[in-house]
Amino acid sequence: MANLSFDFNKIKRTFFNVKLKDGRKLQVKMPMKKTFEKVAEMQNFSEEVNIDDAMDTLGALCAECLSHNMNGEKVTTQDITDNYDIEEMQAFINEYYNFVGGVTDNPN
Repeated sequence: MANLSFDFNKIKRTFFNVKLKDGRKLQVKMPMKKTFEKVAEMQNFSEEVNIDDAMDTLGALCAECLSHNMNGEKVTTQDITDNYDIEEMQAFINEYYNFVGGVTDNPN
């Protein structure tokens, strides 16, 4: 009988490289299930949402995604909502969603 093994630490990882306005560079990891569900929900973002709620929701989601990085750097909702407009936040979420979707669709 053969002894087979699998090591989660040896999986080839893919990262989303992000450069923030302040010059920081982050290698953002693939999201965990909870975060991915939020990102996917944001793709159906309704324009009927209050602008303050939209900014807070987008800011929090961007911060959550960006904080899941190789550097272990935390990005706060306040950092995002103080320095990025709704268009920038939505663009990041869309690109991150495309990154995640592209990786999960790739059979290799």
